[in-house]
Amino acid sequence: MRSPALTRHPAATDAGGRWESRLIRSAHPVVARVVDLAVARRQVTRVPGVGLLVADPEAARRVLSDTAHFAKQGPGSSGALWTPVLGERVLLNMDGPEHARLRRVLADLFSPRIVDEVCRDAAQPLVARAAERLRAGEPVDVARLAREVAAAVIGLVVGLSGGADRAELLRASDDIESMVTWRTRTFDEAAVDHARRALAVVQDAAEAAHRAASDDTVMGRLALQGVSLEEARSLAAALFLTGVGTVSSALPRIVGQLADAGLLDRPGAATADLDAVIAEGLRMTTPSLVTLRRCSRPTELHGIRLRQDERVVVLLWWATRLSGGFDPARRPPAAMRHLWFGAGSHFCLGAPLAIAELRAMAGMVLEVAAERGLAVTRRTAARRVLVPRYAELSVGAGAPG
Repeated sequence: MRSPALTRHPAATDAGGRWESRLIRSAHPVVARVVDLAVARRQVTRVPGVGLLVADPEAARRVLSDTAHFAKQGPGSSGALWTPVLGERVLLNMDGPEHARLRRVLADLFSPRIVDEVCRDAAQPLVARAAERLRAGEPVDVARLAREVAAAVIGLVVGLSGGADRAELLRASDDIESMVTWRTRTFDEAAVDHARRALAVVQDAAEAAHRAASDDTVMGRLALQGVSLEEARSLAAALFLTGVGTVSSALPRIVGQLADAGLLDRPGAATADLDAVIAEGLRMTTPSLVTLRRCSRPTELHGIRLRQDERVVVLLWWATRLSGGFDPARRPPAAMRHLWFGAGSHFCLGAPLAIAELRAMAGMVLEVAAERGLAVTRRTAARRVLVPRYAELSVGAGAPG
């Protein structure tokens, strides 16, 4: 969608920022307050028993990019958490030359052609039906829409299709998410078995599609390109673990930001530059609240000496805060650029696919809003979930909710 720039409503306030804070606190009522207090005076600070908290964007980018001193493997890292479940060769727990080689092999999966094809087949039918309902005057819960689209896209990538498969994927996503908290550093044997069972729906489908080696499926194409079965299963698990929850969290939060900034409720108003809306929406929402690293050799960060094997907690949501609320016209500091997708060698491989999904859904909402005006008619925050999100965010004609 190509469209002129959008200006904020003169009466718009930072209601979107207040709702973002409410979502974070609903998801993590105690931890969020502790982190707020810890980083309020100093954006890089050590908290005993937790690790080094990093909320400064430049320091965060350095941690994520400096693989000589900060690793994704080892005690306290996110990679160490998933290794017992998925094995040693998974994008989530790899570093160094082998990780770089696997990313190069998989890069074609996220080419513009493949991304557009996947979104056309998986996302557009769901988005088109939602648009029809909005144009007919019916409300649409965009939180539910986002979950359905995210599951449909990942389902198509790994070799699943149909509503029953999507429902199973969403159950598996919720099941896995319920196992992880901010304090989770390792899984015991029972938890490992439980996680493997939950992931079986994804990995078994990916394995079947890979073995069939048909160019009708993404996993089949990877097989034809020489990608091993182990690598295909690795990619399927990584996309599932990182993609379903974050995309389904981001879209309704972005729509909420648009509504709170007064950008949806004026029929005939110019719609925004869609790429700017998505970028600013992701900066505001940053669905992956934190990412973890291990200090692999002693170093200094922001004037603080780090010990070898010290846990580093990169607070991505806190690192992307700016004053003034949601503003698609703003240019964030260079250190924040795409920081919501990480940085360095572990920059989110699925970012092009996530952006394409968000463009399809947010573009539809903006298009219908420009025709008839929309308002948020109902919203509730999800409580005690790993990825902060709306339990419901419905839009339609009518008084804001």
